[in-house]
Amino acid sequence: MTVAQRRAVPQDASVRFRAPTHVHNVIERSRLLGVLQDSGVRRLTVIHAPAGYGKTTLAVQWLERLRAGGAVVAWLGLHRDDNASHWFLSHLLEAVRRAVPAEEDVIGDLVELIEQNAEDMQGYTLSVLLERIAAQDRSVVLAFDDWHLVEDADVHRALVHVLDFAPPNLSVVLTSRRRPELPMSRLRVRGQLIELDAQVLRFDLPETREFLVELNGLRLDGDDVARLSEGTDGWVAALQLVSLSLRAAADPAELIRGFSGRHHSVGEYLAENVLDALPSEILDFLLATSVADRLCGELAGALAGRADGQAMLEELERRDLFLRPLDDDREWFRYHHLFADHLRRRLARDQHPRVAALHVTASAWFAEHGLVTEAVTHALAAGDVVRATDLVEAHAMPLVEHSRMVSLLGLIGRLPATAADDRPALLMAVAWANCLLQRTREAQAALDLLRPVLPTPDRDDDLHNEADVVQACIDIYGDRTERAESLVRRSLDHPRRFRPWVVAVAANIQSFCDIYARRHHAAQERQRWARPFHDRTTGPFAGVYGRCFAGIAALEQLDVRGAQEHFRDAVELARASAGRRSHAAQLAGALLGELHYARGEIDAAENLLVESGELGAESGVVDFMVASYALLARIKAHRGAPTEAAELLAEGHRVAERLDLPRLRAAVGVERIDQLVAAGRVREARRVVRDLPEGSNQRGGIGVVIEQLRTTGLAAVHAAEGEYDRAAGLLEGVVADAATRGQRRTEAAMRVRLAAIQELAARRLAAERTLAAVVGPVLEAGAPQLVLDGGPPVAAVVDRLLARSRTGAWPVPTEDPCSPEALSGLAALAALDDPPTTGGLDLSGREVEILGMLAVGRTNQQVARSLAVTVNTVKWYLKTIYTKLGAANRTEAVAVARRAGVLAD
Repeated sequence: MTVAQRRAVPQDASVRFRAPTHVHNVIERSRLLGVLQDSGVRRLTVIHAPAGYGKTTLAVQWLERLRAGGAVVAWLGLHRDDNASHWFLSHLLEAVRRAVPAEEDVIGDLVELIEQNAEDMQGYTLSVLLERIAAQDRSVVLAFDDWHLVEDADVHRALVHVLDFAPPNLSVVLTSRRRPELPMSRLRVRGQLIELDAQVLRFDLPETREFLVELNGLRLDGDDVARLSEGTDGWVAALQLVSLSLRAAADPAELIRGFSGRHHSVGEYLAENVLDALPSEILDFLLATSVADRLCGELAGALAGRADGQAMLEELERRDLFLRPLDDDREWFRYHHLFADHLRRRLARDQHPRVAALHVTASAWFAEHGLVTEAVTHALAAGDVVRATDLVEAHAMPLVEHSRMVSLLGLIGRLPATAADDRPALLMAVAWANCLLQRTREAQAALDLLRPVLPTPDRDDDLHNEADVVQACIDIYGDRTERAESLVRRSLDHPRRFRPWVVAVAANIQSFCDIYARRHHAAQERQRWARPFHDRTTGPFAGVYGRCFAGIAALEQLDVRGAQEHFRDAVELARASAGRRSHAAQLAGALLGELHYARGEIDAAENLLVESGELGAESGVVDFMVASYALLARIKAHRGAPTEAAELLAEGHRVAERLDLPRLRAAVGVERIDQLVAAGRVREARRVVRDLPEGSNQRGGIGVVIEQLRTTGLAAVHAAEGEYDRAAGLLEGVVADAATRGQRRTEAAMRVRLAAIQELAARRLAAERTLAAVVGPVLEAGAPQLVLDGGPPVAAVVDRLLARSRTGAWPVPTEDPCSPEALSGLAALAALDDPPTTGGLDLSGREVEILGMLAVGRTNQQVARSLAVTVNTVKWYLKTIYTKLGAANRTEAVAVARRAGVLAD
């Protein structure tokens, strides 16, 4: 278990992950267990009835039989806080983690992933969980107790997802006070449902006799048992109340004769009868402790105002007063729901002024023991919004710095809508949480609420400064740098005055601004300066982003080795601190994928970029998104998968429009133009270029990049239309501009484009000179793909440069012309760089590779291991393959591919 997981689930909250322990006063439901046994294990077993029908008892007994048969059982006792999908998922993962042996590590880093990503995590997390359960060599049962407490639509959808995609070795058992709103009809038709309701759960006459006479030792004849069975209609809780009433009754026979079941509420009547017969100190203890959903001795003592809380709980259990142990150590207990509800109603009726004070006591106890959620719940139950807000505020920034932003926002959601509006520290934490979760609108809204309630700068300059850093962070997520440097200047000029977290984020923002002001060396120097501040922060974000920005600066300078060191360091830090599947790891992975692409390592690049897109690529600064959409689309097109490439570019365009990111729109637009031109669809390319944003609309270095991209797209269209001189003139301007600004990678890429156009225009010497000026530095840096992207025209120029290098007639003056060996290697790569042919089918090289594995019977898991991707990614590929081939399954797909000559017979 990781540190973050231990923080997410306090140890003394672990009782919700253990089935209740019943050691006496319970009969084995042999009749119902036989029904379940005869039905066999189904996808879903639902046990639903009102309170007091023995649902949980039956579920525990059935699960014990399944466990004895070798099944792994994960138990989750639901609470009302599970009406938030991130908490429900966290608790579900913890339940599975506790059930499966630790060495198998089924959960891995999924808990941290939920905490760090607020949007669209549910389906992804559940899919990965189901994959890992499918890999188990035994049956796994997920048991949910008290499902009726869950009303949230997202949580319901989560369980439907589990039921729809459950592997054969997974089944679900749930108890509920009402019939759950799940696709039960569909499951019943498929033979995947067992449903037991109140009618089935009622004690029949033999069970009533066993419970009252044999288990509770009451002296009752057959008529008495029959009368009680009929009067209670087999309601288990009522029969237990009957047994308690009979023990205390002066005339049991008279009580039985008078009992007919015609009372307004049998349960209320019997509960009052039992309570009225108790000693006053026990009744008072019951009422005082009823406000808590779970009890330990210390908490019970605090509520009842006595030192013997544990002894009293044990006494209640001995008296069978509906108290159930929640763990084998008998440390935590809870009242039966029916009894607890009655106690609370009686407390409110007889001692109403005491209710709020008891909730305040419970809140204080839970807060003292670090159980913030329950502390807040009780404060709100007491009507003390101020106390509840104080509790959330006290824990807000620690939650942010420990990467538990989603938990913080969940706690905020419990408070009244305006509770935080006059709380600067709390609003600051909310702004940070939303900002780090890429929810820029919500972050800006929190910051806008914060500004008016900040103390004057002379009283608290720290908060003003921190608000500026949050604003700058929001700005760079929006790809705006014009004011960011001024907003972070105080943090960097006086770093010892502010928290390390604030200084580390400020340094990252400054590095981002340096990159787009073309101060690449300064960006890297800033990160070396900031490393001690990164090391003193607790979450992964600041350190990962800092390393990524240093890598971006290095790569733009064609320092491929330095960039690789930074990106790999970022990936390792993210995986160690936040998990392999965390957004931090996948953002860093996207940039490492871009680096692999520059080195010509296309398979490695594709794997990383696909993996980075599994959680959705619309996060981080624009640089991450450009790699995830535009670069991956280029790879897909090169692999012979134009449909996939077009889908990626369309998605990137939609994200750019929705988030108002002109640089992303320009990048995916230029990539689309290149692909349209390559396909001969020049008119469409012309329409795309008209829609490209203009850099003049955005100030600073970001605007320069947008204008460079726009000019590049326009030049591609001019060249496709045969206007080579016009296209070359545009690119010559971009080359000169990039050289002036020190954009070495951009300059190299633009020179390659220019050489291709000059070659197409039959200006062969000009093409040789243009490429000769850059090919040496590019190959020396280890970035051959920059040249290979020029396609066949540039490959022809490389061939001629190779001949020149062998004769010593290099076309431009230089002290170190490119060696024949380096050019030979490049020429060989260019010759191999043609897209694969797939028998006329629109299949990529990767898809053909997967088809080959299907042909020899590889499973999805085996394919995933071979390709170093997830099973989800394999399934995505298979769906695409089936669609392209018009196949319904893997057998048909292989047959179609063989007929088309893609696969050998």
